[in-house]
Amino acid sequence: MPRSRWLLVLGGVGLGLGLVTLMMPVPAADVRPAGEPTPFRWDAAEMFALLEAEFDAVRGLTPEDARLAADRFDASGEALLAEIEAAEPLPVEALAALAELQFRYGVLGAAHPGLLPRAESLVTRARVLVMRTAAGWPAERATHEVLYRVVFGGRVTMEEALVQAGPILPELVPIEEIPSATPFIEVQGVRVHSGDVLLSRGGAPTSALIARGSDFANTFSHAALAHVDAETGEGTVVESLIEAGTVLTTVEEYLESKKHRILVLRLRPDLPELRADPLLPHTAATGMLERLRAESVAYDFAMDWTDPERMFCSEVIYHAFKDVGLDLWSHRSAMTTPGLVRWLGAMGVREFQTLVPSDLEYDPRFRAVVEWRDLEALLDYRLDNAITDALLEQADAGADLGYRWSMRPVGRLLKGASVVQVASGATPFIPVGMSSDAALRIRALVEIVNPIVKNELMRRAEMFATERGYPAPYWSLVQLAGEALSAAGPELHPALR
Repeated sequence: MPRSRWLLVLGGVGLGLGLVTLMMPVPAADVRPAGEPTPFRWDAAEMFALLEAEFDAVRGLTPEDARLAADRFDASGEALLAEIEAAEPLPVEALAALAELQFRYGVLGAAHPGLLPRAESLVTRARVLVMRTAAGWPAERATHEVLYRVVFGGRVTMEEALVQAGPILPELVPIEEIPSATPFIEVQGVRVHSGDVLLSRGGAPTSALIARGSDFANTFSHAALAHVDAETGEGTVVESLIEAGTVLTTVEEYLESKKHRILVLRLRPDLPELRADPLLPHTAATGMLERLRAESVAYDFAMDWTDPERMFCSEVIYHAFKDVGLDLWSHRSAMTTPGLVRWLGAMGVREFQTLVPSDLEYDPRFRAVVEWRDLEALLDYRLDNAITDALLEQADAGADLGYRWSMRPVGRLLKGASVVQVASGATPFIPVGMSSDAALRIRALVEIVNPIVKNELMRRAEMFATERGYPAPYWSLVQLAGEALSAAGPELHPALR
């Protein structure tokens, strides 16, 4: 197999595999002691069914009635935001009402696309105010949950609305202007400062597995650190990739790689650490840049965030800031569903409560500055997510990833060749730290399972759209993905067995 094909298969596999769907219950056999991490559940299957029925109903509203409904949503949203901002304790009920309001406003915008910019405006304002207010809330699971409901729920709302209405909104979404004293670079109209964190979602099928691989299923699969040279203005992205370990790329190279989304996060300038030293983020990025210029660090497949001798993507950021006295990741998500743990263990993961890239989005010490989204790729992105849902349900039922045994000698030969490549400074066929067995399983997943199931899922999704008169919402797409996986059956063996 050509080397480029192997890198395509392996590229993008970073944090882990799996997801918990929006409606999937914790398996009955998965019993954990009190206080142990558990998957987040929306527990809202009935609400999603009502939203779909509401979408069907509001499509019949006149433009004037739809505008009046939007006025009511805006008024309700502003009232909830005022209540949340004024609350002393964690306002759980108001936050839950805000999350539901976002969903309903998205339904109205999906049915009447002219109102979609108003819906997105409320979603963005909700995100900004809630993250700002959360700075005074306790750093515990309950806070992480409510932030996840509002922030991730808002993003899901707009994704679902855009699937129904079409790509009518701008790809670039300004969120909040956050001042910074660190050097910066202008990139496609966006000011990126040294020390900013870049969360992204890759376009490979494996990126869905990474992004959704914790108990808080999410959007982003990768995290990187921006550095801007104060003298030359040169921008560098400091990151760790599965196929190469730590790498330094130009901002242009980073943007050229296929991505569905990029979110720019910046530390709040009013943090005590930044008040004492406004250049702290730049110092952190500079320290990691200098280290990685002097040595290349292998990828950390064990996900052991406490050991900087090997680093996965999040560790680059974590250790850069830890070296300057700032301990990031106020919440560390876990990966706990039994099928997921089994699959990750086969891939070499040993730490199942770790530094998930997406968790930084809900850390009140950060602010989101701007988000870029590839609207044309949204449908493909949702298909991969839904397939991952279905696969992990199969994993919990006992299914395993596999490959044809005839490929084992090939895998071992490539692993041996990879050792020579690493010694000569070349990018290996199989990354350092990944076994040939794990590489073959990932290859089978990417080249056999995902394409076969996706073809069948697309066929069923087209039938759904023809019968209902609108594209399948995500909760229906997950069900269709499960049906597509079952229909593929023996065709997937031994890649899925």
